[in-house]
Amino acid sequence: MQRQRALPLGCLLALLCVGRGLLGQQTPVETPAPAKVTAPVVDVSAPLAEARRMLGAADYAGADRALRTILLTAPDSPDAHFMLGFALLHEAQPTESLAEYTQGAKFRDPAAEELIGVASDYILLKDYADAEKWLVVAAKRSPERPITWYLLGRTQYNLNHWADAEHSFTTCLRLDPHHLRAEYNLGLVYEAQQKPELALAAYKAAIAWQETAPVKDLQPYLDEGILLRQQGKLAEALPVLLIAAGGGSHNPLAHQELGLAYEQLGKYDEAVGELKAAIALAPKVEALHFFLGRMYRKAGKKDEAAQEFAEAARLSGTKSDAAVPNLDVTE
Repeated sequence: MQRQRALPLGCLLALLCVGRGLLGQQTPVETPAPAKVTAPVVDVSAPLAEARRMLGAADYAGADRALRTILLTAPDSPDAHFMLGFALLHEAQPTESLAEYTQGAKFRDPAAEELIGVASDYILLKDYADAEKWLVVAAKRSPERPITWYLLGRTQYNLNHWADAEHSFTTCLRLDPHHLRAEYNLGLVYEAQQKPELALAAYKAAIAWQETAPVKDLQPYLDEGILLRQQGKLAEALPVLLIAAGGGSHNPLAHQELGLAYEQLGKYDEAVGELKAAIALAPKVEALHFFLGRMYRKAGKKDEAAQEFAEAARLSGTKSDAAVPNLDVTE
């Protein structure tokens, strides 16, 4: 079964920060209008350079203020609009960012970098169809950028376009052979295509690439652990799930999956501990309370089980009696 995993806001913005040169209204222009030849009334090259410096230093709030000042005297500056769109993207204001990209497109044909910004706004808005459209255009205009193909692959994965996503991730990896996220996301595509052995190979490769890294991306550990647990290979799943949930992990899914692995091993006390950790991170997720209630029931703690099933029912809006599952089924 496919694991829909939206790209987190922080992860997306961190990726975009790799290329600081990346610098609309909810729907951008379908086909960019021909560039207008109207020249700015004043020379804004110096303040634009300072705004670029701020963007390069991740001072998005400062760049935002500076660019709005520039636009007061040069409202037809495409660079100022595009750069303000980039700043707003990093300030988590995708709708406002799209409006600036659209405004800038009235004065200049957007470059690939700007189209990546437009698509990233749509990703944040979970409008994957429009994100895919603009990333395809960006990839055609500048096919040598790994980040474009990675974001396109992630978008196509969320659209269930498996073959297209596989092509995009493999293209990214051809351009950047050790692109970590492209490798383990390729594993997710293989899982969706019912190719578990290829998926495991991708996860293991992403893990191996980090062997000496001081700070590790824990996602491939979690992806491998989930797949192994679902295959019933608990002896192999447990070590990687312990890593995924360890080190102060703030991912509730990692604690959930480790808890379910402990359940399959009959270690209900350990399972309860992991599910409590998951609930502390995501208290409003119905399934977590349901799973915890199941663990308590199996551990013989009927009162605690009833409380968790009641909470799961409250979150789902159903009667508590209807929330009690088949307790012999894991997951």
